[in-house]
Amino acid sequence: MNESPQMEQARLGLAAWLSGDVQALAELLDPDVELLWWDPGPWDCHGREQVLALLSERVGQGPPAEVDITDVGAATLLVERRETVAEGPEAGLRPATLVEFRNGRAVRMQQYRSRDDALAGLGHRD
Repeated sequence: MNESPQMEQARLGLAAWLSGDVQALAELLDPDVELLWWDPGPWDCHGREQVLALLSERVGQGPPAEVDITDVGAATLLVERRETVAEGPEAGLRPATLVEFRNGRAVRMQQYRSRDDALAGLGHRD
């Protein structure tokens, strides 16, 4: 089975991030990419440098959570945690992120409290 270019790029970028290589994600991100939490605030990132800085900070806090990546549209991926978050502001949740691509680069990453919320944000449910 052939994967979409976005899926292949996302898997490669995620593998690099999981091994601590945040810079490997730089080519995957549009210069004007946005990474937005479900409640807008100062933690939202605007631009490649802010996103890479946040991801570097998260790598420094320990290994990233294991995730599943699902192709949910011609240019959209769903990235969801496999395990429930144990502590912090996301405790008890299994956050998911919709990643939208344009011209082969991630332009928007919208985080949601759950897979269902993300799919609703996409405009449909399983």
